Amino acid sequence: MKNKIIGFLKTKGYYMVLALCVLTVGTVSFLSYRHAQQQEAENPITQDPATQDVEKVEDNVPDDREETPENTEDTPATEQQPQIEAAEYSVPLSGEVIAHYSPEQPVYSYTLKDWRTHSGIDIAAAEGTNVLNVCEGVVESAATDDLLGNLVVVRHTDGKISRYASLGTIAVQEGQTVAKGDPIGTVGKSMLLECGETDHLHYELWENDKPVDPTFLMA
Repeated sequence: MKNKIIGFLKTKGYYMVLALCVLTVGTVSFLSYRHAQQQEAENPITQDPATQDVEKVEDNVPDDREETPENTEDTPATEQQPQIEAAEYSVPLSGEVIAHYSPEQPVYSYTLKDWRTHSGIDIAAAEGTNVLNVCEGVVESAATDDLLGNLVVVRHTDGKISRYASLGTIAVQEGQTVAKGDPIGTVGKSMLLECGETDHLHYELWENDKPVDPTFLMA
């Protein structure tokens, strides 16, 4: 009996070992497959991290289509620049303009007997007539000039400057605030360059350190 078993193993043993190996490999493969199925059931597939990051970014992007809230009291308003009101001007006195503004074309001077430019206007009025301030401002100077005679200079609220020349008397002083229509002096003949003319006020209006045409005041 023993010899039969040994003989059987010698002839059929190789096939038995091979069959046993195949059975073992199959069993291991089956158990691995079952284990993988259990792992997938316990841990469901998660979303790709890169896709998750994209969704997070999209969630954080503000929606520009949102309606503006009706109540904007708590929203800081855009800072606005203060608006400067236009200055109002009036005539320095009533009278005929006997010499017009002419900064380029010379006009004849009856005092100097020659032709020269004229940086203001001459308004005829009797000596002693009150000269009125044309616009609110501050008196920059009130004194006698060698060529313009008794002279009052007023800087107005819009930056323009009035020069009242050939005054007989001066009624204001430097640094004084004057309103539109306040008397600043009287008509005279103190201007050396025009003392031979009819009694008048020589008036000049300056802007940005240059004389400008003040004729609009007489409209």
